Amino acid sequence: MNVRELDAAHREALLAGAKRSQVERGDIIYTAGDPAECVYVVDTSRVKIVRTAAGGAESIVAIRNPGDIFGELSWMPGARRRTSSAIAIDPGALHRIDAGAFERRLRADGVLAAAFARGVAQRLSEVERELTELAGKSVPGRLVDALGRLAADHGVRDPDGSLRIALNLTHKDLADLIGTSRETLTKELAVLSDVGLLRVAQRTIILLQPQAFPFARRAPKA
Repeated sequence: MNVRELDAAHREALLAGAKRSQVERGDIIYTAGDPAECVYVVDTSRVKIVRTAAGGAESIVAIRNPGDIFGELSWMPGARRRTSSAIAIDPGALHRIDAGAFERRLRADGVLAAAFARGVAQRLSEVERELTELAGKSVPGRLVDALGRLAADHGVRDPDGSLRIALNLTHKDLADLIGTSRETLTKELAVLSDVGLLRVAQRTIILLQPQAFPFARRAPKA
């Protein structure tokens, strides 16, 4: 659920009593194993949700944008510990809502409860679709798909028709997102750059030919 989709009254009701705190890039909001005691709403930052496999490999499973809720399953029975980590991508602010207070607000307000349920269902649907699309794909294929999705969600159209991904991700972040090593990711980016599909400048990826990235077609027009 994104709270910016709610009307002002319901948004204020949800955030009533929430604690607002500042974060810097790289700040760890919580890690796997921490007590699950609260729900967060992104105010002005962006946050990556990371899972760590038994062997230590990390993967980014989601990126939460301004208005998005994360850590939202902490109020469910049995959810005593976090199963993932949350790390700030950009400096900004977060709202922290006590898990008990979050549950009470959902129980008391049908509009909030319905919006939350729709948000969870949408996220599950997106995860299932992405898993189906990525199954059996090579690293280059996963990279093209991931860049297209990032461009669709965070792309900014430039006057020359290129599409700039307005998200400050490192090569390791991108590698974690598609499940590969940083070295392999760097090589694949170089290949796409050499054939003129993209340009990398100061951690910003610019898709020079957005039409070559299928999911990028959903990006807003200039």
